[in-house]
Amino acid sequence: LSQKQEKENPAEETGEEKQDTQEKEGILAERAEEAKLKAKYPNLGQKPGGSDFLIKRLQRAKMKNKQLPSAGPDKNLVTGDHIPTPQDLPQRKSSLVTSKLAG
Repeated sequence: LSQKQEKENPAEETGEEKQDTQEKEGILAERAEEAKLKAKYPNLGQKPGGSDFLIKRLQRAKMKNKQLPSAGPDKNLVTGDHIPTPQDLPQRKSSLVTSKLAG
């Protein structure tokens, strides 16, 4: 049965061949579109680093990072020697506004 269909319609493509043809047409259309855009905007995409604005911004960020001192761990800080109790903590400042929860 399938051999008869192939003999009757030899020009008809299989599903895979159709997909390949559509992909090739899509690629050709994409390349044609790229060529149009390159002709319209010849300077676009020549800088590998991006726009001047972004390059300057990146340089400023790098300079800022160099100026900031690195915050390493404080070697004078000793932890675990004393467990704080409520009496050790400073008193809270009283608020002038009365709490609605205090009722």
